[in-house]
Amino acid sequence: MDFNTLEKEIEQLNRINTRANYTSRARYYSLYNSIYENLLEMEKVGQITIETGSKGLGYLHELLMNDGPEFSYTVVFWEKNNAARKYKIGVCIRGLPICKPMKD
Repeated sequence: MDFNTLEKEIEQLNRINTRANYTSRARYYSLYNSIYENLLEMEKVGQITIETGSKGLGYLHELLMNDGPEFSYTVVFWEKNNAARKYKIGVCIRGLPICKPMKD
């Protein structure tokens, strides 16, 4: 997955109202899982990195599946010769993932 597609998926995820209906919630989880799988692949090939002291992707997924307490980490996206883009991706107490741009 390229960075533009990833950002579009994250934007779509953030626009879904999970309280609207079951279909919205199902779409939310479907998009989140797509983002998660692509992040794992991007991490594997060295396109992204998890900042020091942050939790790994697998750890976040376990928390989401087990509806555990809130933990979060930062994933740094970059492409050669382009400005860095940072996202904070976490799990809220009710088990829904949160994906949003970091503010500097």
